[in-house]
Amino acid sequence: MKKVGTAVILCGGKSSRMGFDKSKIEIKGKYLIELIAEKLETVFDEVILVAEKKDKFKTLKYTVLEDLKKEYGPAGGMHTALKYANSKYVFFMACDMPIVNIEYIKYMMKIAEEDNCQCVLPQNGKWIEPMYAFYSKDLIEEFEKGIDNNNLLLYDIIKNSKIHYIPEEVTRTYSEDLEMFVNLNYVKDLEILKKLY
Repeated sequence: MKKVGTAVILCGGKSSRMGFDKSKIEIKGKYLIELIAEKLETVFDEVILVAEKKDKFKTLKYTVLEDLKKEYGPAGGMHTALKYANSKYVFFMACDMPIVNIEYIKYMMKIAEEDNCQCVLPQNGKWIEPMYAFYSKDLIEEFEKGIDNNNLLLYDIIKNSKIHYIPEEVTRTYSEDLEMFVNLNYVKDLEILKKLY
């Protein structure tokens, strides 16, 4: 399969609930983000890490971007990645989301390309999953406006754009229990990694 497009792992966050930097979680001598990146590489020809400091992951082979606008949370990291990415559509996930569902990502990518939308967002009940989604470079200006106005809620930034929502029932055909949306927030959540690796 031809690999196309850009995937981004956001490696910021305070990790206050976990008590240590989640982006440095290690499994068998590798960072979790490396294992995530390796899976994303099977689909994408460009995998980028966004961190608060460019030298944070200097031992890794991946491009590491430093936030252009610091202290703006995920919105700042996404703005940075969208400006840098080589492809129109960028897939985003967070460094504490250990499950990469390749078939679902390919499904979302196809929607983005065929629907010519600006964002592909999975629905989860009444909520959306903004950290497992595709965004278009067309949204750079919207992110800049949100940051300039200190309105950093991702949905507020993109709500007026052309969004393709994926119904929860469709997502469940790819992942019955929606496990790919799991976050590692607390130390007890690390048990998930024992099952995966």
